[in-house]
Amino acid sequence: MSYEKQNFVDGQTLTAAHLNHMEEGIAAAGGFTAGAKELLLTLFENAAYKTGDAQSALNALRAEWGGSAQDVPVQSVSLSAAILNLSEGESQTLTAMVLPANAANKLVWWSVSPAGLATVAGGTVTAVKAGICTVTATVGGKSASCTVNIAQAETAQLIYTLPAETELTSGFDTGLKLLEHASTESPQYTILVDAKAGDNFDASTWPAFLHCLTETGSTANLPGFNSTSSPLNNKTEFAYYNYGGVTLSDSIEHLKTRTRYVVQIDGKKYRGGSTYCPMTEWLTSNGRITDVPQTFLIGAAQSADGSKKQQFWPGTLYQCKVYKGLLSDNRIKAYINKGW
Repeated sequence: MSYEKQNFVDGQTLTAAHLNHMEEGIAAAGGFTAGAKELLLTLFENAAYKTGDAQSALNALRAEWGGSAQDVPVQSVSLSAAILNLSEGESQTLTAMVLPANAANKLVWWSVSPAGLATVAGGTVTAVKAGICTVTATVGGKSASCTVNIAQAETAQLIYTLPAETELTSGFDTGLKLLEHASTESPQYTILVDAKAGDNFDASTWPAFLHCLTETGSTANLPGFNSTSSPLNNKTEFAYYNYGGVTLSDSIEHLKTRTRYVVQIDGKKYRGGSTYCPMTEWLTSNGRITDVPQTFLIGAAQSADGSKKQQFWPGTLYQCKVYKGLLSDNRIKAYINKGW
């Protein structure tokens, strides 16, 4: 009987005739050579790595062919997450998955690079300092890594949250006296507002939006802050101690769309922005910082008799949060882009 090389294509099924032909050929050749056995064992090893359930049969075959059972090496390592986003002081645990399941060595070595930004113990990553680092798990010569983004810890304290969605019919008084001791205690606040002007908003007036201002009778010195919509340019601008320049809304059309606003105050510095207006650089007020006993109003200005109906801004106030301190840029961006 003559034996010819069998050429098979992917997906072709071996027939009984094929197998008989191969078996007879091997027998006629006196069995497998040592090189052929080693090649087959190598192929079987690769299969065992992938399935994890053929190692015992493979070791038995090695013993039959004069070899010895071998430890199962690690083929791959993977982590439960490729990216972690943490703030300073926060922790999160990574899990290392080792294949094959019956690998002899499953001891995981953890490392962080560069050092100093985070620590890792048993897979638990703890953020230490703001920055970006890489956590790596190594097992049996194989490794996997995770990028860790660490944000600066938030130190601002939430001091006010709007109890419920409110229709602005005469202005909303938060009750917060943010600048009551501004001359002796450097004010530092972050104000977040989610609001929408009414569809019948009158763009020909100067309605107040944010207001914490002491009327002194002199337009040259109005202590505090206020934000009004200007009929001159249809913009809503924020002024701090009578020094304007921060645009919170660039058009009446945007003002009538639900918009998230941000105002930050840090001593004499201030900045602001919104869904439609990027956060400005820090500006410095050229006015003298004085005490303002008036409370912080939304949607109206404080009238002389305290009725809060002066320069009314009609609309819906969805939410307002006030923090004592400065929220990080990351938190501000997240609020503007995604909301609460």
